[in-house]
Amino acid sequence: MKRSILVASYVAIACTFPISPVTAADSREKQRLHERKITKNEAQHLVLKKYPNASIKSCELSGGKEHGVWVLQVVPAGANDPTEVKVDGRSGKILP
Repeated sequence: MKRSILVASYVAIACTFPISPVTAADSREKQRLHERKITKNEAQHLVLKKYPNASIKSCELSGGKEHGVWVLQVVPAGANDPTEVKVDGRSGKILP
């Protein structure tokens, strides 16, 4: 009887450890998602609102000092070279 309780407790402990890193990764991911309120699609729409008829070549999330910043490569209408435009990941403001 004692042996079966001991084995059951070992199994319970062994099952708990592999879950811990997964739980930690999930909480980090939730924190990153919580920090970033502006989605990629929203950032693109905000830039297109400021630069009508422009085309977006790329859009990537980079880490800022306090939170994420969307960095977009935009080719304005009538131009040939892309321009880098940054969008604040929390407020959605276009940064200088």
